[in-house]
Amino acid sequence: MFSRRFSSLALAIGLAVAGNSLAGCGYSEDEWQAQLGKEKKLQADLDAERAAHSKTQAELKKVQGEVDQLKKDLAAYEDLKKQFGSEKDKASKLEKALAEAEARAKALEAAKKRLEALKKKLDELKKFNLKVTVRHNQIVIEMPGDVLFAPGSDLLSKEGQTVVMKVAEVIKGDPDLVKRHYQVIGHTDNSPYGGAFKDNVGLSVMRAREVYSFLTRDPSAAPKKGAKKDDALGGGLPADKWSAAGYGELDPVAGSKETQTPEEKKRNRRVEIAILPDASELMKLDVE
Repeated sequence: MFSRRFSSLALAIGLAVAGNSLAGCGYSEDEWQAQLGKEKKLQADLDAERAAHSKTQAELKKVQGEVDQLKKDLAAYEDLKKQFGSEKDKASKLEKALAEAEARAKALEAAKKRLEALKKKLDELKKFNLKVTVRHNQIVIEMPGDVLFAPGSDLLSKEGQTVVMKVAEVIKGDPDLVKRHYQVIGHTDNSPYGGAFKDNVGLSVMRAREVYSFLTRDPSAAPKKGAKKDDALGGGLPADKWSAAGYGELDPVAGSKETQTPEEKKRNRRVEIAILPDASELMKLDVE
């Protein structure tokens, strides 16, 4: 709009100048002065328009600067909001992780206390020269193999039956113990075995099976036809909570698989009864 008005003023001034040139062509002094006055007014109007335009441009520049600053402020605000939101989320996640860690710690502590209580109940077996310890993250009752079995045999000796029956009585006499799951594990020393069970693993499996069978046999059941007199004995424990396995010479508690002294061989000939942990007890135990 300014450019159109400027053009109009310029045209008028041009006409006025042209009029001046006509003054010498018959215009009177009054007419010439009148035309000159018009020219001055048009020049003043043009100057005013220019001043207004300059002011408008300055104001426009100022407003543009304010807009640019507002954009920067808005961007900074958005960044701050994102940062705050990120920090808030991070804090929330840390609080959640801490709460979960505390809950796990409490659950593990409770599980450890339960296992400590179970071990304490089994400590009664120590008076029968049986060892109760924690091994491979399990509470284990360790029974000497030389007491339970004759060399190379998988049949429980009389003394062995007495020992295993003591274990059954302790477990059966406590409701917390009797409802647990157990595994009977047979072990041998590292001396080669060439008997009916082929190797040490085979012998250890059959010995574990013999102890398992004795522990879970119902003493009140009528003996099977042709059964031995000793078959009437049994621990009466629930068979569905028991299993058997044999490791042969592969898991020694003394010496190594390759080298063992006579005393270490004696220690490794053993049968263990392991209390199997449930899901909440799958942790490192420090129960002595």
